[in-house]
Amino acid sequence: MPYGPPPGDGNPYASGGSYGAPPPPPAPPGYGYPSAPPPPEQPYGVQPPPGGYGYGYPPPPPVDGTTCRFCGGYPAVNATVRGHQGLIIAYRMLRMTGPFCRTCGIATVRDMSARTLVQGWWSLVSWLLTPITLLLNLGPHNKFKQLPPPVPGSHGPQLNPGVALTSRPHMAMLLVPVSLAVTVALAATGVLGPKENDPVADPQPSPSRYTIPPPLPSPTFTLPPYTPPPLPTPTYTLPSYTPPAADPADAAKAGDCLHNDGSDTDPKMTVLPCTDAKAEYKVIYKYTGTSDKESCSKQPKTTSTYWVKHPLLPSLDYVLCLRAVG
Repeated sequence: MPYGPPPGDGNPYASGGSYGAPPPPPAPPGYGYPSAPPPPEQPYGVQPPPGGYGYGYPPPPPVDGTTCRFCGGYPAVNATVRGHQGLIIAYRMLRMTGPFCRTCGIATVRDMSARTLVQGWWSLVSWLLTPITLLLNLGPHNKFKQLPPPVPGSHGPQLNPGVALTSRPHMAMLLVPVSLAVTVALAATGVLGPKENDPVADPQPSPSRYTIPPPLPSPTFTLPPYTPPPLPTPTYTLPSYTPPAADPADAAKAGDCLHNDGSDTDPKMTVLPCTDAKAEYKVIYKYTGTSDKESCSKQPKTTSTYWVKHPLLPSLDYVLCLRAVG
């Protein structure tokens, strides 16, 4: 070691030696060393703070977390912006609820109020609801004007407020209700009606260089008399109908006696008193509404039967259950 041993215990790699000692840590920027170049411009206008400490950050959001619903900026305030549309026979009420920042809130009020001025007059009740809607928007508009602009770097793209509502052509629609009110007022006061001293217009037309020809005579048509031929009278001949003669036995009832003036194949029964010597049969029972002679099988004393069948009215049919007398 021609230049003497290294300091320390002879280890050339010990701390403080000239063989491999680690370099001292770099000092933080801004304390004697040149700082790094400033970063590029941040989006939405955020600039790095001076002093070389790196990128900057927007201030913290408000404690209550109220940020604009459109751009996310703050400060923001809760408010409701309203609109109205007239639909001839109906209407529609519109509203947009916040929170809004100053820029987005003013833009919303101007847009919805402008649309209301154009679309809000076209129904029967819109003449009253449209002015009320415009007056209600004055409250949110005053709230937005009292807010400061959004904090730089706290918001995204914002709504475009455009020009003031009074500078837009939509304000010309206010002439619609005004002109209608003036017309109604003038008509009610009689200003638009005829005056008593107004000269009466001459009913005779003023002379003209053109001569109007007289009207052409209307043609007259005479139709020849026409007598329609007589219509034939229809003749209807109904077929003759002779109702059948009433049977003398129709009035017979149980207990009456009968005499046969005919034969066994063509009987002709007549009602006689039972004391008459000509009485041949006595009626035991009479069944009405039927011509079934077998009905008399229920009467054990029956020796013969007599039935009548009506050709048109079956309800007049009957059966007489008879017992021989003598």
